[in-house]
Amino acid sequence: MSIRFRLIKSAPLAVAMLAACAFFAFGLNAKEPVRHWDFQTSKLDKEGIPEGWDYRGKPGTPDVKYEIVEDKTLKHKVLHIKSDKASGVIMVEGSDIDLKKYPIMRWRWKVVTLPTGADAEVKSKDDQGIAVYVGYGRLSQESISYTWQTETKKGKTGHSTYNWVVDVDWFTLRDKNDKMDTWFEEEVNVYDDMMKFFKKIPSGWALSISSNSQYTKSVADVYLDYVEFVEKKSDDAKKDEKKDEKKDEKKDEKKDTKKD
Repeated sequence: MSIRFRLIKSAPLAVAMLAACAFFAFGLNAKEPVRHWDFQTSKLDKEGIPEGWDYRGKPGTPDVKYEIVEDKTLKHKVLHIKSDKASGVIMVEGSDIDLKKYPIMRWRWKVVTLPTGADAEVKSKDDQGIAVYVGYGRLSQESISYTWQTETKKGKTGHSTYNWVVDVDWFTLRDKNDKMDTWFEEEVNVYDDMMKFFKKIPSGWALSISSNSQYTKSVADVYLDYVEFVEKKSDDAKKDEKKDEKKDEKKDEKKDTKKD
């Protein structure tokens, strides 16, 4: 699996769903996303769910709460997600995206509070502050999850089964050691991961954003800026981007040294 991380330096499944009203379809310019969801012009519906997304909760467990707020760093509106001993996902259909041509999913997220002691490798503590899922199925479901964990170490991968009908292959992209209250951008190759785990690109697959804190009986407080699908970058573009990131890191190190 190909994964790229980037820190924003200025601060600090699946059933067919409604198409998100906050998405934008672009032309064939490789520099622009084919599908982009954000919350800059979105509102919550009467149920308190972002318009255009569908919500799924867990019976007997409190629902996750959502609000659309202005972010001081990004200077635009983002989605605030709070899970208080709760579990829930918002979902939107993604199967109209040509993943062969637009295999890269990227998004921007930040965490303020992670569920206390959560660990994907311990069933009784299997909470995640925030996770981005792609998956499919009705009676039985298969998903791939890209997660921000608490105790589960960054880089760890695993497989979980829930109620004998939901299978999830998960990746830990971040953990409690990553800086809190700081925006990060992530990038994964969904096409490659689906072919690896599903052995196909399923019809009717959905994109989901999850937050859970019910097992640890704690709180998760997280934010999401956007999710989008784009073409795969050329090797030259990747090299240039890595050079820029190293320059930014050196600048930040100098700033931190001056502060000390």
